[in-house]
Amino acid sequence: MKMTEESVMREIVVHAPIEQVWDALTKSEHLNRWYTKNAEIDFRIGGRGYMEHGWGATSEGIFTEIDPMKRFVLQSLDGDFTTITSLKEVENGIQVSIEYQASFIGYMDPATKENMLFGTAQFLENLKSVYETGTDNRSKYWKTWIGIAHTTNERNKGTKVLQVKEGSVAAVAGIKPDDIIIEMDGNEIEGYDSFERTLNKRTVDSFVALTIVRQSEKLQINCLVDRYPVPY
Repeated sequence: MKMTEESVMREIVVHAPIEQVWDALTKSEHLNRWYTKNAEIDFRIGGRGYMEHGWGATSEGIFTEIDPMKRFVLQSLDGDFTTITSLKEVENGIQVSIEYQASFIGYMDPATKENMLFGTAQFLENLKSVYETGTDNRSKYWKTWIGIAHTTNERNKGTKVLQVKEGSVAAVAGIKPDDIIIEMDGNEIEGYDSFERTLNKRTVDSFVALTIVRQSEKLQINCLVDRYPVPY
């Protein structure tokens, strides 16, 4: 993960021929294999790309640059959000990089920025899985939540709670803003991604034991695991 004031980027290496990876990123029927529920792609300069990602999220833009087998750029309809996808042949396969550029990225709150990057990482990992092993993991993504907005605790390990949704299972359990979650069921939580991945392995309506630091005091809180609020 790389970040500047106006851009963020995720990348992964896929062990597959570059032509196959290029098609996976640029053709509707291939995007639907690993990424989109529905994609409508007019892949040419000035062509429009529409993608329904699942979980209530969609995006749409215009292709402004295409360098075959190397790079393409999709710009949002309002012109203020640019997605740059790059391919590079490396020793172990094809390095795929997805970079987002926007004037407002530097002003985004940390939780929103990390959520965007986490989602990108999940889908890139699924690209790798589908084209290396034939396994589509989307049914395993975004199954659970507890009702918090959080961000990696930069000063130490753990993830810091920023907001607790009123009436959520986290609120019922007594989790509060500024709590730092450092363990779940004895597993260390390193940051935002670690918390989301660990929670998503739990079963809806089960309980997790959270170790929380609150104003230098370490607490143990049992919290119910709820279903993710937006279905696929």
